[in-house]
Amino acid sequence: MITPRYAFASTLLVGLMTAAPASAQNEETSFRGIVRAVDEAWISTDLGFRVETLPFREGQSFNKGATLATFDCSDLKAELKSAEAQLHAEQITFENNARLAKLNAVGKFEVQLSEAKVDQAEATVEAYHSKLARCTIKAPFAGRIAVMRAHAFEIPDRTQPIMQIVGQSELEIEMLLPSQWLKWLKPGVGFDFGIDETGGSLPCEVSRVAAIVDPVSQTVKVVGRFTGDPKGVLPGMSGPARFKAPDG
Repeated sequence: MITPRYAFASTLLVGLMTAAPASAQNEETSFRGIVRAVDEAWISTDLGFRVETLPFREGQSFNKGATLATFDCSDLKAELKSAEAQLHAEQITFENNARLAKLNAVGKFEVQLSEAKVDQAEATVEAYHSKLARCTIKAPFAGRIAVMRAHAFEIPDRTQPIMQIVGQSELEIEMLLPSQWLKWLKPGVGFDFGIDETGGSLPCEVSRVAAIVDPVSQTVKVVGRFTGDPKGVLPGMSGPARFKAPDG
């Protein structure tokens, strides 16, 4: 799950308040931007079972499909075994009633009822298989552990996520820019993004413009992407995004 980014909006609004607007045509103007990972998720569980293993720690990298967590589901396995035994018993009853029906020894109602019980038992088994599949959490994408809140041998709170993961393969820059810029601000417009944490600057371009304008701040959310190699850039880094408005 990805949590709402309320902090991002407040941070950028501060940047908008402190940034000086362009006083002349073609003057370079900068506004604050924040680096975000395209792939980002808070991982949680609804099982309520003890954590068995957590193979990765904060900051460590993992590949897509890697095991991020496993849980002790021995009780669930026992319940599945019981459900499978019940399904087997219902199948025997149904097959027996079907044979007896051919001999007119039981009525159609008994056959239909036993068949319905088979369907019900099959659904129960499928439900347990679905729960068992959640006993192992696999990485939906390649990335790194950003936050780890769980520990091995604990039973995690089902209302809270156990970890946050972020992808490293694709990064974006989120900004709040003046809505008046929509006269010329389109996907493909280039800008330079300075990174406070590294002191470097990288070429970027606008990739998306939000569909709505904030009528109070008269700003629009804009997302950019790096056109240069963002080596060493991490999600959460920030800095000035420098634009040069065209003449006219």
